[in-house]
Amino acid sequence: MKKTLWLVLSGMLVAAFALSACRPAATPTPTQPPAKPTEAPTAPPAPEKVTISFWEQEGEEVDVFIDQLIAEFEAANSDIDVERTHYDNEALRDQFQTAALAEAAPEVVRVPNDFAGPFSALDIVAPISELFDQAFLDQFFPGALEPAVVKGTLWGVPDNYGNHLMLLYNKDLIAEPPATFEELIQKAKELTKGDIQGFAYNLNEPFWGAGFYGAFGGWPLDENDQPQFNNEAFINYLKFVKSLKDEGVVPQECDYNCADTLFKEGKAAMIINGDWSLGGYVEALGDKLGVAPVPPINGKPYTEMTSGKYFMVYKGVLNDPVKKDAVVRFITFMTSADVQKRWLDQFKRLPSNKEVAKDPAITNDPILAGSMAALANGRGMPAAPEMRCAWDAWRPNLEGVMAGTITPEEAAAAAQKAADDCVATLK
Repeated sequence: MKKTLWLVLSGMLVAAFALSACRPAATPTPTQPPAKPTEAPTAPPAPEKVTISFWEQEGEEVDVFIDQLIAEFEAANSDIDVERTHYDNEALRDQFQTAALAEAAPEVVRVPNDFAGPFSALDIVAPISELFDQAFLDQFFPGALEPAVVKGTLWGVPDNYGNHLMLLYNKDLIAEPPATFEELIQKAKELTKGDIQGFAYNLNEPFWGAGFYGAFGGWPLDENDQPQFNNEAFINYLKFVKSLKDEGVVPQECDYNCADTLFKEGKAAMIINGDWSLGGYVEALGDKLGVAPVPPINGKPYTEMTSGKYFMVYKGVLNDPVKKDAVVRFITFMTSADVQKRWLDQFKRLPSNKEVAKDPAITNDPILAGSMAALANGRGMPAAPEMRCAWDAWRPNLEGVMAGTITPEEAAAAAQKAADDCVATLK
């Protein structure tokens, strides 16, 4: 009996173990993984600062203004520092040439247009086409770009436009400017009496002569930047200006100081002078000052030379993408319409930007409107190195004609030979 009971119990235990083995294992209760520590988002690395050097040769009256512009640019472009250095005109040219040839030049300079001649000849500045596209250049007057073109290549970008000659007249002596040069001659003769001179200008200076030469269809350099004097246009120009002296239209002897003093003292009815002189004449004459284009000669405009101040870029910048980008951004800002408007408002500098030229500050101001109208007749002053040869050959021969020691024909031939000999030395 006991044995039987033990067998039954044993069978029951075996069956229980068997059932236990067949039952599926219980699903374990999932446990939450430990929370990861919160990580702060990674800030993008600050852009690496680039420093560009900027040399200029402006007058002291605009130093503070230029520094303000640079500070505004740096504030809007935190990755760029601009270091400005001021030089006198000739010192800047010499220093830049020396530094560039030593591969240590500043990235940007702001200079007169004629620096494009020697800088491009030395191959130390970059063609503007390698920095800016045509859409950028289209905002400027073509005449504002022309003065920085040498051998068909543009070497600078202007932030203003001018340096041009115009007719200035005293409204107390002549109420309206003459419409033609023939009328100017007539009025000048009528007004010249006592201590009053009807008309005066810097007789022996070629810069004043360029407008007359242009009116007769000539220009000191041809399309290949070679001097051109021994031609009918130059001879006719010389005959014309000599006739003004012979007929008493202008004083027998008059240089820059002569015309300037006569006008400031109210003793000249009309003179030809440049935009740089307007401030002094406003101070001297006030509301009596009138400004207009020099009237046309035989229906052809007096084609005065024009120029401006130009940003030029050291050629080595093209090999450094970071500095190239910084330079492009800097020049884009410094030549922008907003900055040009400030030059206009604060310093009466006429713009190179076509839209700013329509600003009421110009159109509603008789002085600036007259100056802008004169500028429309201008032609860019050649920047090629050959222009120095042209000036040096032109001046003594103009002086000889005005003094009556040589004929216009002789002067034209002599000027051509002197200019050609000078150009030969450049090569």
